[in-house]
Amino acid sequence: MKDIFKMTKEEKIGQLVWVGFQGYEFNDELKYLIDKYKVGNIILFTRNIKDIKQLFELNRKIHEYVIEKTGIMPFISIDQEGGMVTRIMDGATFCPGNMTLATSTTDNAYQIGKIMGEELRALGINFNLAPSLDVNNNPNNPVIGVRSYSDKPEVVGEYGLNYIKGLQSTGVIATAKHFPGHGDTNVDSHKALAAVMHSQERLENVELLPFKKVLGETEAIMTAHLLFPAYETENVPATLSRKVITNLLRERLGYEGIITSDCMEMKAIADNYTTPKGCLMGLQAGLDQVMVSATYEKQLKTFELLTEAYDNNLLDKNEVDQKLVRIMKAKEKSYALMKEYFYGKEFSDVVDIIDNKEHKALASKIVDESLTLVKGNNLDIAKKTLVIATEPFATTIAEDELSNRSIGSVIKEQKINVDVERIKVSIDEEKIKELVNKSKNYEQVLVCTYNANMFTQQADLVNELYLGLEDKLFVLSTRSPYDLFKFKQIKNYLCLYEYTPNSVNTLAKYLKGEINAIGKLPISLSRQC
Repeated sequence: MKDIFKMTKEEKIGQLVWVGFQGYEFNDELKYLIDKYKVGNIILFTRNIKDIKQLFELNRKIHEYVIEKTGIMPFISIDQEGGMVTRIMDGATFCPGNMTLATSTTDNAYQIGKIMGEELRALGINFNLAPSLDVNNNPNNPVIGVRSYSDKPEVVGEYGLNYIKGLQSTGVIATAKHFPGHGDTNVDSHKALAAVMHSQERLENVELLPFKKVLGETEAIMTAHLLFPAYETENVPATLSRKVITNLLRERLGYEGIITSDCMEMKAIADNYTTPKGCLMGLQAGLDQVMVSATYEKQLKTFELLTEAYDNNLLDKNEVDQKLVRIMKAKEKSYALMKEYFYGKEFSDVVDIIDNKEHKALASKIVDESLTLVKGNNLDIAKKTLVIATEPFATTIAEDELSNRSIGSVIKEQKINVDVERIKVSIDEEKIKELVNKSKNYEQVLVCTYNANMFTQQADLVNELYLGLEDKLFVLSTRSPYDLFKFKQIKNYLCLYEYTPNSVNTLAKYLKGEINAIGKLPISLSRQC
């Protein structure tokens, strides 16, 4: 690795920025950014992934080219949280999401982190933008929800710590996010700028507690594009606030690792500051790295602005060098394991690590055991049953369409002895009437909801069905357990915490009587139910 004091201006700035690109191939735009601006950090999305062989070959090209042009190993990152935020959907293990994991043991959180790290490392990915350490204390949060382990900060901290230890045991860097905490908002920062209005005392005891738990372990922390008036009296989000990043996280809490931004193209930043200016303000505030994950033109303008700021001393050169010390230290640590497990390998050498039956079996087992009977009774599989199920759906920009493998299609494929009706998350009144009439021909009805607390037409369906069915109606939420708040009177309620290939298979096993609902709620529903 290079001595930072021998690095050119372009090489230094190139280490401070993450860029994404479009398509499955190493393209000319990415090549130009590396050639001219010495980009040292690449973020991948589902748009870049066709299959695991293509991904392996793509990452090998990126590694080779970046090292050739800069002499420094690149960071290649991905949002592989598990559950609802998963980028590598086929071939590799589809790992459980955080709330699903919190129904299991902390040792399984470690094991899933380790599995994820081993597979990412074999693919050439050395930086995972996970886990979310947000405390899920707002049922109406549109972007966190089941991406959180729990509504209890101690639980979030404990599971997050174990996951981080497992992931980083493989040499893949973990990223605790979204500091100081994105749990208690009802606005998605991809779409707008929101505020968390709690006092410092409350923030210290709830939102910050999980981060404090992992400060000595996690090698990276990602900031939130949110206002925190308790720490920053100016109308500036945490990502751009020196009081939050430098005074609080770096100095008072003593964090020594990399502090990176969420994407600066998110509307909370782009609409209020512009992406390039947001990147400059973030670095001035104390961020080590900033992210421009999608738009080539914005990436070019960002590099132009940062170069001009460096030349004009608007970026403190001593602080830039301090950032580089942290970045290069992390790269050197990761490089040792990447050299052993990725460099010089062919896809045939690593495919059994990535497409691993034992890994997949553990992930499936954890999801099976997460199925939770919150109240009432289980289905009687001997009775004539109608299943009404939503189709897969991405509710936020953070997610991707997970799979064409829906509940309805799996019921048909496996010839399970139930009838099935597929519905959209936003169901119209005519369809509700049709299903209410159809339900009269069945001994029991199972409705599989998907964020019915937000897509309330599903709740309208459940409430209409309840009038005629009462204890013959069963509801199973396939994402947010808070769906129950919209139909508290129902007698039989079950939860899964993700709508993924694993959870669809779990439901199929339940409908066939192969598994029981043995999971325990990782959150509290008693306050409203």
